[in-house]
Amino acid sequence: MNPQSSGLILGAVGVLIFSLTMPMTKIAMAGDALSPWFVWAGRAVLAAAAGIVYLLATRALLPRRKAWLPLMGATAGIVFGWPLLNTFALQTVPSSHAAVVNGILPLSTAVIGAWLNRETLSRPFWWCAVAGTALVCGYAWMRANGELHAADALMLVGVLLGGLGYASGAIATRYLTGPQAISWALILGLPGTLLLAVWSAPAHPEVVSMSAWLAFAYLGLMSQWIGFFFWYRGLALGGIARVSQVQLMQLFFTLAFAALLLRESIEPAMFVVAFLTVALIAIGRNAGRNAARR
Repeated sequence: MNPQSSGLILGAVGVLIFSLTMPMTKIAMAGDALSPWFVWAGRAVLAAAAGIVYLLATRALLPRRKAWLPLMGATAGIVFGWPLLNTFALQTVPSSHAAVVNGILPLSTAVIGAWLNRETLSRPFWWCAVAGTALVCGYAWMRANGELHAADALMLVGVLLGGLGYASGAIATRYLTGPQAISWALILGLPGTLLLAVWSAPAHPEVVSMSAWLAFAYLGLMSQWIGFFFWYRGLALGGIARVSQVQLMQLFFTLAFAALLLRESIEPAMFVVAFLTVALIAIGRNAGRNAARR
């Protein structure tokens, strides 16, 4: 299997793990026993603790000097920016709505990644990327009946920071493995996240439901840590801009999980849009590959 195909498969596994993030965040905050600050900061602390154990167990060395700048970009985007802003947005909007607004994250990752990574992509690739994003956003607009939410601004800023985090982390994998990259990014943010986690910790943790704690554990160990093992490796193998387009499918996975776990409404049109999105991803990928051969 060639590196591009391997990258797409690994990226898809990461996307599947990430697609549960928003429903799990809603479950973790249900009943207000866990505050948004704790759900965000606590999950980062849990993931950082797992990362420290991993780095010690594997006797990992300190990152090379060139790795620190992309690691800081990853910390800014995927430890602080995207998860914090989306956690607060999810206080007022359904996870399904948040998913469709975040449908433009693949384009953000592709644009920022191509710029940082100096990737050259064909015009047809960008047309397909923009068309796929427009399709997702159009579906989001129709599904929301043309409504605008104050939380949308938070999520749109989060999209930009998330794109920076994804792309920076992928660049860091030039010098580190995926697990090392996400672990060090979490450790860099640990002074801030630990302080906020202690400050926002629930006064009576015994009253927090088991489902909320399980959702919190998923966010910390899977969404914030293990998912990036697959995602960063996929981006590194297949190219940031190309593999990031697989993330367009995260919207539909999230909608399915929202319907299954939270009983949020789901529409048949979702499957039509999903098919068209997959087609655009395939066309864009082939266009980019054909351009590279010329």
